[in-house]
Amino acid sequence: MKPIIHLLPLLLLFAACGNNNQDRELADSLVAEASTALDRGDFDRASELLDTLSARYPHEVEAGRNALKLRPRIMERKTAQEIIELQTLMAATSQYVDSLSRMFHSVKRSEEQLEPYLIHKDVPSNWRERNTAIARLSPSGEFYVISSLAGRTTKHTAISFTADGITVTSGTVPFDPESSLSRESVRFAAGKADTLGVFAMQMDGNPLRLDFVGGKKAPSVTLSAKETHAIADTWRLSRALSTIAPSGRRLEQLKAKLQVSRDQQARQNNEQTEAEK
Repeated sequence: MKPIIHLLPLLLLFAACGNNNQDRELADSLVAEASTALDRGDFDRASELLDTLSARYPHEVEAGRNALKLRPRIMERKTAQEIIELQTLMAATSQYVDSLSRMFHSVKRSEEQLEPYLIHKDVPSNWRERNTAIARLSPSGEFYVISSLAGRTTKHTAISFTADGITVTSGTVPFDPESSLSRESVRFAAGKADTLGVFAMQMDGNPLRLDFVGGKKAPSVTLSAKETHAIADTWRLSRALSTIAPSGRRLEQLKAKLQVSRDQQARQNNEQTEAEK
């Protein structure tokens, strides 16, 4: 038994060395696989492999160093790709906005008009004299709908659109007595009118039944396919405009992130150069 007892420490040492060698090989293989994933443009997979390395083999110093060198390269390549994709999307959105904007004309602020706005060219010029609803855009691109009841006071607080057996209703706006001095008109701002814009876009090319909701009953009105299209286009332009500013901010964030990854790589290269001297 004594010879066996004396051999136990040596056997344990060999086992430990074997395990260490195996861990080193597995850790190195994860780094190599991550590098391959980076080369083929699978950036998420490359990051996952390095995360696995950190979790399973935190004591493998050399593999950890190689992983630290690899991470900024992954971030740089991934961020550069995101920038290209976002710039492509922004260019397409800008082109779409330019194309759609040709269907609108702007109305400037005046003594009669307190705020400027954009309005679709298909909106009838005499809409104020009719029972109808039209859409506009604020200069910042905010979508809103204005209802009009000529020669009647119902004190309506909402409106609804109906087509193909489906009805959608705007949000409710408290009735303002001043809104019916010459004709009854209610403004449904963003948040109150979004459902109307979405529905008009879905039903584009079809007439819509317009109902005035709340207060005294008013007769239903049919919005023509052309009037529906004007509301749908106004909603589309609003949605497109609403993406421009956030996309611009996101682009600046990505550019800053790209610079960070490049600065990290530059520091690593400098440190390696100093170490080799």
